[in-house]
Amino acid sequence: MPAPGHPMLTGTPVLRTDRLVLRGPEAADWPVFRTFAMSDRTRYVGGAKTEGEAAQKFAAFFGHWVLRGFGRLIAVDQGSDQPLGHFGPMQWSDADEVELTWSLWAPAAEGKGYATEAARAIGKWVFETLGLVSARACVHRDNLASHAIARRIGGRLRPGERPDWFDDGAVYGFAAAEMVRA
Repeated sequence: MPAPGHPMLTGTPVLRTDRLVLRGPEAADWPVFRTFAMSDRTRYVGGAKTEGEAAQKFAAFFGHWVLRGFGRLIAVDQGSDQPLGHFGPMQWSDADEVELTWSLWAPAAEGKGYATEAARAIGKWVFETLGLVSARACVHRDNLASHAIARRIGGRLRPGERPDWFDDGAVYGFAAAEMVRA
């Protein structure tokens, strides 16, 4: 339940996996996200932010839902209710293909398969529920963990295609039929 004066998004889905709950962003996620956004953990997604920049990025999670009717969900450990990261679709321009995104917020969450588990659930949701037929993921060239996740969940490298928001990366394509089976 949100604290008085802290409105919540309504109508966002709640997805469940064996170990995770993926739900809409909440004000209570801010301290964990702020720590992530101001750290070197963001080196593959634009780099560490100031507190103000982190606040704008966090607010964008909420705004994207309002603008598009879909957006990124927060993965929470079922046992501890601890936020672990954000996962989900993003599309800032009507002309852009929907981008699948994933980020773990803390080093303690790495190496446990959480990111693949959450990204797989998001992929099924965007194709089965939102009805997308394709999507993409933009991955920094040095982010080996994200390359592995993209492949594990059914992504296929699009040779010669580069992300439009950074030069040092690759684009993976996802098709509905392949993603749902992955």
